[in-house]
Amino acid sequence: FHLPAKDRDGVPQLHDVRRFRHEWERAASVDLRDGRVDAADTYAEHGRVEGGDRESMLDLLYEAWRNDVQAGMRSLMIASDSRTVLDLNNRARADRVEAGAVSPTGVETAAGSVVGVGDSVVTRRNQRGLATGRGGVKNGDQWTVTALRRDGAVDVRQTNGTGRGTPPAAYGAEHGAPGRA
Repeated sequence: FHLPAKDRDGVPQLHDVRRFRHEWERAASVDLRDGRVDAADTYAEHGRVEGGDRESMLDLLYEAWRNDVQAGMRSLMIASDSRTVLDLNNRARADRVEAGAVSPTGVETAAGSVVGVGDSVVTRRNQRGLATGRGGVKNGDQWTVTALRRDGAVDVRQTNGTGRGTPPAAYGAEHGAPGRA
């Protein structure tokens, strides 16, 4: 969107930042968006920057995610590569299986993750033809697995909404992903 926004006159822009609790976060996010290098200093001054080796950083990320989830918040771990995403999802799933929140059995996704009843999943491809009670499946929709089918398909309900559906096994395997990382 950067090119069309910079090459045209009168492009709408967002001015009000509403997603942060603290005023400093609002200002720092705008500074970061605008490319101001000193924005990183603001985050560091407020204890929002950590450093360490890969495993230490993954431990910090995972613990923060787990604490959020245990506190009833929605949280998402973000990683820069597929291997790390798989590692984080497998770790989260193992803990949730151990806690009895997720079924130990499930179906495998193209990325190598397993999803079962109780798992959170995200759809990664728009598919208007898949009925969900409110239209088709969209990229980024979040779901909870409610049942596994013998053919490998899963029944899902939308996490924030009333949508329900059963995407075919091939769609789920190729375009479904765990909704943790």
